[in-house]
Amino acid sequence: MSVEMARNWFLLTSKPHKDDVAEFQLRNQGYDVYRPIAKRLRTQRGKVITKTESLFPRYMFIHLDKGVNDNWAPIRSTTGISSFVRFGLEPARVPDELIASLKAQEALFGERSIDLDRYHTGDKVIITEGPFRGLEAIFQKYDGEERVIVLLEILHKSTKLGLNPGHLYAA
Repeated sequence: MSVEMARNWFLLTSKPHKDDVAEFQLRNQGYDVYRPIAKRLRTQRGKVITKTESLFPRYMFIHLDKGVNDNWAPIRSTTGISSFVRFGLEPARVPDELIASLKAQEALFGERSIDLDRYHTGDKVIITEGPFRGLEAIFQKYDGEERVIVLLEILHKSTKLGLNPGHLYAA
């Protein structure tokens, strides 16, 4: 069996809010690490911004062999790392297929991140509040100030309308 075939993915936990630090420190030590990331809309100082963060906060994957070439000892004392996820005494192995699937999803969305926004340009939505309640519209974009822009058909004319994203649901 070759050394590459003996390698497995394992699951690590990081300390709270230290995912990026832990990943950086492990990479600096030469470890093969994978931390899936996602783009999410967050409110910051009253404005909606796109923020890149861990898809699974406090979890990341590390590709190691069972002691043939990789030294596991420094991992436990790496800044930001809490521990290996274990089932009994053994660290949890993660199937290669799962890692490949996560990487494929990231590749579909580009920029090495999975877009978790609720609505995307062209989506049909229903307005749930205000004078246009119950009408169907076409989602255009988030405008960065806790508002969305939708196209609404009024008297055979498309009209842009700014709304709170909480006042929509997918048609």
